[in-house]
Amino acid sequence: MELFSDKPAVAAAALTRLVAAEAQSPGRPVGRLQAYLSDLVVRNGPRIVEQLAIELARQHLATMDRLAEETGQPAARYIDEVELAAAMEESIGRDPADPGETH
Repeated sequence: MELFSDKPAVAAAALTRLVAAEAQSPGRPVGRLQAYLSDLVVRNGPRIVEQLAIELARQHLATMDRLAEETGQPAARYIDEVELAAAMEESIGRDPADPGETH
């Protein structure tokens, strides 16, 4: 499957797929993610990063809304959890000592 796309929605889904693959292979370098993002910027300019961030946030919210619907909990609860983890310099779904993380 070709992961590269210049459409922000498709690129966001491809980026999520790359992160999912990375999660299945602990200790694997983040080089593929960086290469993917670099390629998007080279082909589309730096504005693609803004569009990608917006699209990722929209897709993330849509997923939280579906989760909220399934669990009967408000989506705001899940957003709060993500925000709290970020404030504590953690990431949901990743070990805090992720070697690819830069501060």
